[in-house]
Amino acid sequence: MIDNDDIYHKLVGLINLNDAHFKVIVDNQNLILKNQERLSKQLAELNAKLDKTE
Repeated sequence: MIDNDDIYHKLVGLINLNDAHFKVIVDNQNLILKNQERLSKQLAELNAKLDKTE
C-alpha cells in the first residue's frame, strides 16, 4: 500500500528543491550580468586610455 504522507513529503521536497534550484539560477544570472557590466566599464576605460596614448 502506498502511504499518502510519504508521497506528500516527497512532492513537497521536490518542490522545495526546484525552488532552491531556481533561486540559484536567478542569483547566478544576476552575478553574470553584474560582472558583464563591470567588464564593460573596465573595457571602456581601457579603450579610453589607449585612445589617449595614440
